[in-house]
Amino acid sequence: MAVSAAGIAIALLVVWTASSFVPFVPSGVLAALTVVGYAYTTGFAEPGLAALLALVLLSLLASVAELVSGMVSGRLGGASTRSVVVGTLAGIALLFVLGPIGIVVGLGGTVFLAALYENDADPRVAARQAAYAVVGALASAVVQAVMLAGVTVAFALAVL
Repeated sequence: MAVSAAGIAIALLVVWTASSFVPFVPSGVLAALTVVGYAYTTGFAEPGLAALLALVLLSLLASVAELVSGMVSGRLGGASTRSVVVGTLAGIALLFVLGPIGIVVGLGGTVFLAALYENDADPRVAARQAAYAVVGALASAVVQAVMLAGVTVAFALAVL
């Protein structure tokens, strides 16, 4: 049984969609490269210029959404930009020690402690700000996966 380039590209897009939940995997960028790679193999005849641009743009937008969602949700919860950035860095550092739970512990713990310091030791405010930051960081993977699933379906419809 021969495997087509479209089949390989669709399989890769499914893998990149699933990898949205894996830290440090640039799933959106990889999906965009997969779509462009497939278009290159067809001499840019498929999936068509408008579809190609839309799929690449949506893939890259998924990457941007992943990068900024923790920051945006932290700010919506009232946390300072500095505390969310420091919390993200702490989460990344703890990722190597505790695994994926390290991101939650590092981000949530740092934002909580910073909020305690900034808000006269009000634990309710600090807990709310930390919760917003953590939920946003976790939701970013879901948002990226949904966007990349849409890219996968649209790509399959365009080339099959």
